[in-house]
Amino acid sequence: MRNTPTVMQKTLYAILSIVILFVSSCEKSSVTSCPYVIQGANLTDFAMDQYGVNEIQVTEEQLFINVTYGGGCENHDFKMILHDESPIDGGGQQIQILSLSHDANNDGCEALILEHELCFNISNIENDGVLYFSHPDSLYVLN
Repeated sequence: MRNTPTVMQKTLYAILSIVILFVSSCEKSSVTSCPYVIQGANLTDFAMDQYGVNEIQVTEEQLFINVTYGGGCENHDFKMILHDESPIDGGGQQIQILSLSHDANNDGCEALILEHELCFNISNIENDGVLYFSHPDSLYVLN
C-alpha cells in the first residue's frame, strides 16, 4: 500500500510553503544600493513636483534625504542632479548645487507620506569647494 498525503496534509504543506516564501521575501538586504548623482544635465529636463525635506545626512559616500510628499496611489521617482550655478553677484567661481527631481507620476491621491528616506551615492562628485543642496524653501551646505 502506498502512503499518499491526505487533503489536510496537502493544505498544511501549501500554507507552510507560503509562509516560508513570505518570510524569506521580507528579509532586507544588508547592502544598500544608492543611485549615483546625475551630472551635466539640465534641471528643466526633470520633473520638479513638490516635496518637503525632513532631514539631510551626509556620510562618506552617501547622501540620505528624508522627504515628505503628497500622493499614495502612484510610484514617485526621485533623482539627484548636480548642476553648476554662478554666484548671485555675478563674480567668483561657479558653485556646485545638488537639486532633487521629484516625479509624482500624476498621482492625484491626497495621502501625506511623512517619512520617505532616499539615498544617493555622491562618490562620483569631484568637489574642491562647498557643496550645496537646493530646495525651493532652503539652501543646505553639505560639507
